[in-house]
Amino acid sequence: MDDITNDAQRKLHKEEARGRKEQAKGAFDEVKGKVKKTVGDAIDDKGMEARGKAEEMAGKARKKAGDAYADSADKAEDAIDKSH
Repeated sequence: MDDITNDAQRKLHKEEARGRKEQAKGAFDEVKGKVKKTVGDAIDDKGMEARGKAEEMAGKARKKAGDAYADSADKAEDAIDKSH
């Protein structure tokens, strides 16, 4: 492979890693939100429960964004591999 292809693959690896990092952060936020929601429900704190639900939903969205980011990097890398 030429230098341009190698450079492109290195960049794609970084982008894929960035996507995986977002997936992990999203999963953490989702779990943290579930815990807050459960605790809020248990102690009858509607505000905490609502914040927990919002955090859980934001975590799910962040996880999906990370999925899309990592998947697009994977597909681009596959296309480069197939072209050589």
